[in-house]
Amino acid sequence: MIKIIVAAFIGCLCEYFAFAHILDAPNWLLIVLLHGIASLCFTFVSHAFIPNKYKTTLKSGSALLFLLLFTLPVFGILGVVFAITFALSKPLKNNNIDIVEHKVPALPFEARSVSATPIYSMGGLKAILKHASEPNKRLSAVMAARHMSDAQAIPILKLALKDLEDDIRLLAYSTLDGKETKLNEKISQCQHAIANTTHQPSLSNLQRQQAELYWELSYLGLAQGALKKYVLEKAETLTLTSMKFDPKPASYVFLGRIQLALGKLNEAQHSLTLASQLGMARRHVLPYKAEVAFGLHNYTDCQRYLEELALQPKGSELRHLQEYWHE
Repeated sequence: MIKIIVAAFIGCLCEYFAFAHILDAPNWLLIVLLHGIASLCFTFVSHAFIPNKYKTTLKSGSALLFLLLFTLPVFGILGVVFAITFALSKPLKNNNIDIVEHKVPALPFEARSVSATPIYSMGGLKAILKHASEPNKRLSAVMAARHMSDAQAIPILKLALKDLEDDIRLLAYSTLDGKETKLNEKISQCQHAIANTTHQPSLSNLQRQQAELYWELSYLGLAQGALKKYVLEKAETLTLTSMKFDPKPASYVFLGRIQLALGKLNEAQHSLTLASQLGMARRHVLPYKAEVAFGLHNYTDCQRYLEELALQPKGSELRHLQEYWHE
């Protein structure tokens, strides 16, 4: 440190005398000599203050500092000393963060269309359950069925009950049991609400809701045999009771479907006829009228009802029936 102070002091004195000669009677040779000595002193000072990691080459580094100091005016020497040492001692931070620019993606011109026959349709899942040799693939099919509507999932889950793997059968059974339990809980809640309700139309609406839940148990195939007949009879009774207060056309259609499922074809025909007379749209009545007529062996009426019905979408069951009876 003492050497640095002495060198800086000598350098300052030389620069002072050189500046004094410039102002009085300039002797340029002496001035250049004094400036050279001052530059050598401040080269030593500057090199001492440079961080060690930059002191890789002594000769070339010192020569560069000397040239910079020597070619600058008197006060520039101090500026070079402070500028270089400060810049090397406290360099700018580099966080090494690579910035990747991404262009804003363009919005699609229109919404993507969803295929009417997706890959994982109900038929596809059934095919996997029937023909896939890997148990994990069949298990995935059962898992996928859990995200489908009840009407689509229950046939698949029933098929999975026949699988050879225990895990698949147990998963299908637990899923079906959960759906049945959920419906039974709703029926119990309706029953409790009916017992505590005496005012209309709330009572009629609750009876209609309970009838629909019983019907759903049968329609989804969760009730079979004697249990199916029982839930259908309960649905019929509740529907007839609710219709005493509010005989809607849709209620007659619903009653006709229940009676059709019970095999009461004449009663079903009567209910569907009343629904039409009360103004129910023909498209909601004609398919069931055709089914009743077929059950009564009245094939002429069956064909006529299907002809009166508007042409159904391709691939639907009704479209197949229309094509068969129109031939």
